[in-house]
Amino acid sequence: MPSLTIESNGTIEMTAVYFNGQQIAGLTELFLNLHEDGTFDSVLVYKGLDGKEYTKNPFIDYLDSINYREPAFSEWEARQLKSLVIESDGEIENTTVYYNGEILDGLVNIFIHIKAPKKNKTSIASLFNKGEISEGAVFRATFTFRYQNDVLKTEEIF
Repeated sequence: MPSLTIESNGTIEMTAVYFNGQQIAGLTELFLNLHEDGTFDSVLVYKGLDGKEYTKNPFIDYLDSINYREPAFSEWEARQLKSLVIESDGEIENTTVYYNGEILDGLVNIFIHIKAPKKNKTSIASLFNKGEISEGAVFRATFTFRYQNDVLKTEEIF
């Protein structure tokens, strides 16, 4: 079953995205909207090895010309980040979500939108250099949980 992992501290420059354990290079956008009602929206936008831009659902599509890179973080740095792992075949009923190594209970929704700015940048990895993030960058990542008495609460993931 495909696995998508996001390691982050809540900033683009300290975020890495992995597909089946390999860090994706050339990633320009990640969008996930998973809801217990059956909604399963998942999109990766990346620049492939052939220089073309691809828009794919990583859980059901073949990732044409995907480019991988060496991990951006050392083991020590990665341990300082929060980790979200989603294993799925593209169906909400067959989806397991781990947060920092533990399966989440009471999860109603996950919403993640990470987008690298277009201006003079070509991927999320290009933001690892020191300096300011230019306009157009998006980093939003929330969980919604159901607690006792059907109370819903939305929390930041990273």
